[in-house]
Amino acid sequence: MRIKNIQLCNFGSYVGQNNFDFQCDSPEQRVVVIGGKNGAGKTTLFTAIQVCLYGNFAFGYKTTGKHYLREIYNLINNQIRIDDQETAFVEVEFQQVDNTDLYNYVIRRSWSWPHSELKETLSVWQNGERLEDEELLNFQKYLIHLIPPDMLKLYFFDGEKIANYFLGEKEVNIRDALMVLSGNDTFDILYDQIKRILKNSENVQTDIAKDYLVARNESVALQNQLSDMQREIDCYQAEIDEIESEISRCQKEYVDRGGVTIDEWKNLNNQLKDEEEKRERLNWQRRTYATEVVPFLMLPDLMKEVLPQLQLEKDHQGYSVLKNSIEDNAFSDLLKNALCEIGSTNVEQDFSTLSQKIKEYFLSKKWEMFEPLFGLSSDEEAQIQTQVNHILAFDIKQIPRNQKRIQESLKKTKEIRTRLQATTIENYESYMNLRSSLEERAKIVRLKKEHAETLFELRSADREKKEKELHTLRREFEDQLKARSISDISGKTLLLLEELQEMLYSNLIKQVETDLNLKFKQLIRKKDFFSQMVIDRNFVVHMLRQETVSRTDLLSLFRGGNQNIAVNVLGKVAVEELFSQYQVGTISELFHALAEEKAENLTLSVELDKERLSSGEKQIFVMALYWAMMNQSKSELPFIIDTPFARIDTEHRANITEHFFKQLTGQLIILSTDEELSSNHLEAMQDQISHIYMLEYGPDQKTHIHKNQYFEV
Repeated sequence: MRIKNIQLCNFGSYVGQNNFDFQCDSPEQRVVVIGGKNGAGKTTLFTAIQVCLYGNFAFGYKTTGKHYLREIYNLINNQIRIDDQETAFVEVEFQQVDNTDLYNYVIRRSWSWPHSELKETLSVWQNGERLEDEELLNFQKYLIHLIPPDMLKLYFFDGEKIANYFLGEKEVNIRDALMVLSGNDTFDILYDQIKRILKNSENVQTDIAKDYLVARNESVALQNQLSDMQREIDCYQAEIDEIESEISRCQKEYVDRGGVTIDEWKNLNNQLKDEEEKRERLNWQRRTYATEVVPFLMLPDLMKEVLPQLQLEKDHQGYSVLKNSIEDNAFSDLLKNALCEIGSTNVEQDFSTLSQKIKEYFLSKKWEMFEPLFGLSSDEEAQIQTQVNHILAFDIKQIPRNQKRIQESLKKTKEIRTRLQATTIENYESYMNLRSSLEERAKIVRLKKEHAETLFELRSADREKKEKELHTLRREFEDQLKARSISDISGKTLLLLEELQEMLYSNLIKQVETDLNLKFKQLIRKKDFFSQMVIDRNFVVHMLRQETVSRTDLLSLFRGGNQNIAVNVLGKVAVEELFSQYQVGTISELFHALAEEKAENLTLSVELDKERLSSGEKQIFVMALYWAMMNQSKSELPFIIDTPFARIDTEHRANITEHFFKQLTGQLIILSTDEELSSNHLEAMQDQISHIYMLEYGPDQKTHIHKNQYFEV
């Protein structure tokens, strides 16, 4: 299948008739590049092609009901929608080879809205002849068989969503996709038919046959329940992620509007108050310096004389006290009495001589002319000494330092005031109410998820038990069928189909596994990122890396006898390796084997948790898996890829261009922004590119198409 032409009329931002011509004579030139910035109309074109080909199936609706028509009505250009005489349509022309015959098809899906009631009309031309009624119905069935609606996401590839498609309900999607792509879904259909025949046949309604079928149906039902439960758990996790994202968005929106918490607002005001108090203290110090220190610092020589003068006055005061004591009559009487006691014969003369000698010794004549300057008391003298010492010890540099601190405080105050002016607590209560509500929702969902995970573990145990029962019944059923007549062919056919299906699954998984490992290694930048990828019987991909695990850690994992804990930590493959290496069948036996192991470390294929990969690594993993799956396709169908490099960093883009886009088979239509496909990528694919278009959303609110143009190219 190869698309030759696309027309859009009044669809989205495409006003009037807009044409994309993809016709090319060279089969090798299979790539069409359509560039445009966000909002230019790429996604509208992507959607238009799906809608034209598949109508309601493009949106997952089973019928053309009101929900589908509401989707279409929203896609019709809103300016044109005002006129109920106008129409809109999307037309796709493509070629398809069937049994060596080449057919040319033109599909047009058009809409009118008289009296605001939307009506859809589908028209198809085959080799120029319009199909009518039954032919049209058969063509729709043919197109749905060509690309089943469930497979749309594989060929209409949205780079931003494809990872969720594979990493969401992966077990179901990967298996079903591979069955359809490889053309082996017929086995599933045939197997179901044989089961129905076997169930309804009276010849096989034995107890063993019934028990086997009942057990198998129960096993399938349990598996379906497990899949549903896993989807439910994934939905809970998605809801938790969405709520947490909403909390972050609300917080960012609140902060972007200047919102702060009460504590933050109080803290800013307290900081402002502290700065003002700091400046008040500094200004008080400046005033104190100006009145009590600076004037004295202007007379440094006089200040240095104050303390010696005070000491002189203190000494003079002592001299005065001593002089008064010596000249006191009581002292004279004391001396005379003493002279009498020692037997002086001339008391007056001796007194005069002794008194004179005492005065000459104790009383210096230098004090006779001394006049006190200050005349301070002891307390006043102590205060003056303290003050003078303070002035003499004062660091003059303190004044400019205080001034600098005041300037810094003023600057900080200005910054705080600016922040306060830019903040608000006006909506704080409503913000906290919303946040509390979201956090309560998240708490409830987490509890639901935990409950669902508990039920999942219980149901997994039930299924394991049922599988053992089914295995026993199968052996009994096989033994019985050996002795039955030709009427039991249906039962044997059922068992044969199971074996064929098992072989088919094994071969298909092996092919996809080989291609997946090859392609991922080509695309990923880190060469030692993983050791191997394996796909198990349930089509679950396990990404493994050889790691050294200590025996002590292994014993801790298996000590409780719960295998699920070890599987969660090491992965299913690593646990199976241990069972195989030690040739044991139970957790208890494995624990004892490890306890007797002499080696302190073991090398195991530990599984990497794909959920912990970065967005870019997930995208590369999905693209590698996608490529490996599409290699199984039996039909050459076009790929339409929107935002091809979503989440892919620059270093990986060259690898993806070389080993992904260039190696996809069939027509490839790439819708890209200027931040994705560059001139280097186009140059790498130039031999395969047939057409280049540039989309531009103009000021007239319309998308304009420019042929042979692409950003900087």
